[in-house]
Amino acid sequence: MIAPRILFNAKDHPTLNSGYGVIARYITPLLGERYGKDNVLIMAPVYQRDSEGEFQGMRVLPGVNPTFGEEIIADHYERNGCNMLLQVGDTWPLGALPDLARDDRVLWVQWAPVDWLGMPKNIVNRIRFAHMLVPFTKAGEAQLRQAGLPNVAPAIWLGLNTDLWQPRPRETLPKTMKSLNFSEDTFNILLVGANQERKRIRQQLEAVRLFRQFAPESNPRLYLHTMMKIERDLNADLDELGLVDITGWPDQYRMAHGGFGEDNMAAIFNCADVVLNCCQEGFGLAQTQAQACGVPVIYLTEGAGPELVVFGTGVPPMAVETARNQMTIAMPSTPGIAEALKYQWEKRKEAGQTRRSEKAILFIRDNFSWPKIAEQWFACIERVMEDRERYC
Repeated sequence: MIAPRILFNAKDHPTLNSGYGVIARYITPLLGERYGKDNVLIMAPVYQRDSEGEFQGMRVLPGVNPTFGEEIIADHYERNGCNMLLQVGDTWPLGALPDLARDDRVLWVQWAPVDWLGMPKNIVNRIRFAHMLVPFTKAGEAQLRQAGLPNVAPAIWLGLNTDLWQPRPRETLPKTMKSLNFSEDTFNILLVGANQERKRIRQQLEAVRLFRQFAPESNPRLYLHTMMKIERDLNADLDELGLVDITGWPDQYRMAHGGFGEDNMAAIFNCADVVLNCCQEGFGLAQTQAQACGVPVIYLTEGAGPELVVFGTGVPPMAVETARNQMTIAMPSTPGIAEALKYQWEKRKEAGQTRRSEKAILFIRDNFSWPKIAEQWFACIERVMEDRERYC
């Protein structure tokens, strides 16, 4: 087998607390242990500019703008004698990379989310030049295969640091509880999601309002962990829906600059009675993080949710919508979310305390640890190298 020399591009620097930064933080050291740190080069085009850096003994190469860094991929790849580009992230914004792969200048492997129903032909025509497409989920794998793509590998889930993401008693987190405006006498809802229209935060907020009307005795509290002004002004939504008095949100400067580390987030999740993440996700990291803490999840039954959630309530979509880029997204049922919240509150009332699931904790621990995810990637990388050796 040809020895792999990997250019790893997850867009964000592995020290950042973004989703892609966290992926790079955990997978690249394991790749370095397997193939040698000199044979894993990290690209961080968003936050590493102009000069090289270093992460745990591996070189971090600069980019030129906040994209996948495609303008400089070929230069890094050829200058450093790489024989595989392993890229993490969305496939719809790709520009130059498919042409580089088509011309055999880059051996391209893509670890990709799929957060839509069906794919426009222009996207299919770009990603077919990848040597291998590895989706985040089995639902994504089915979508890619349905599109007729021949280069689809079995899905590999995103991992978690299961030493950090664990259940913690809320009584050991009084400062966090206070900062979220949660208490033992309130029904504590955590809504996590980027402020993007496809995350359907408005519909989820409408569901919280309905739930409050259905069950005022529940005394609900909502912590909305997102940027408040990006694609929507969520402050205006909260005001219109009459939710300001029960809602807290993070310091926006700290949020914008990655000030919430995984330890902070694990504490926040452990303070919740339920995590609300009811939109069509490419993976649904909030869903696995919640269950690592034993917390129930309200999720959309279309997409990745059914394969990732073993403790929670699924809500079916009420419709689908085609966006400007021609990708179709499922819309959650707002009354369905409200009913799911009511169900979870009633279960908590019956239990007389915050509910936690040992089954969910074990499911995450057994299937999502980064060493387990890395083993699947080793097999995938070595298969690609064997393919290349036969081709050569």
